[in-house]
Amino acid sequence: QNPAGATCSGAKRRQIVDLANRHGFLLVEDAPYRLLRYRGSEEPTLLELAPDRTVHMSSFTKLIAPGVRTGFMIGEKALIKALAKVAEETYISPGYVAQGITLEWCRRGFLLPQIERLKKLYAPRLEACLASLDAYMPDALPTRPEGGFFISLTLPNGVLTTVVRAQASSRHLNLADGLGFFPEGGGERFLRLPFCALSPTEIDDGVQRLAESVQSAR
Repeated sequence: QNPAGATCSGAKRRQIVDLANRHGFLLVEDAPYRLLRYRGSEEPTLLELAPDRTVHMSSFTKLIAPGVRTGFMIGEKALIKALAKVAEETYISPGYVAQGITLEWCRRGFLLPQIERLKKLYAPRLEACLASLDAYMPDALPTRPEGGFFISLTLPNGVLTTVVRAQASSRHLNLADGLGFFPEGGGERFLRLPFCALSPTEIDDGVQRLAESVQSAR
């Protein structure tokens, strides 16, 4: 999940499906990181558990290239047709060039090897980030993702994200404001740490700077 870096368990997924069946609501499953799993066991999708009650969405942006900006949606035929009409009336069409690139990429059999390549690239970066957090920030609480792009970090008691961000900026470390993930308040000690774009060496350096920023913010 983004931004938590957590995986919903199979038991919780079945509870969600049970609630949807009992109360008659539709499930919308947004799963752009699902194929980027580096460890742990695969969990069933909501679409697999409740195909008549789920709209499943995903993205090729995370699997091919950021500029592709092309995704897909799976669901009941009439609903997908209605959603496509709304999309057409809103922005006419996604970019044809991006759609053509995506189609040809998949047609030529590039997608599955690309996913495996990305998993081999990203998995060591996740492990490096967790190892650095354990070494330099033992009193912080990171999630331990099984896949995806992000680690969710809860800062130590009494340390505020806003203060840490200011300290980090002076160390040339750019931290995103995570308060937007908490529309009803909270998140004062939350940071979302992306790990995929940096090498293990760069990650270690960045976490050291983060630890120094936290120490200065106490």
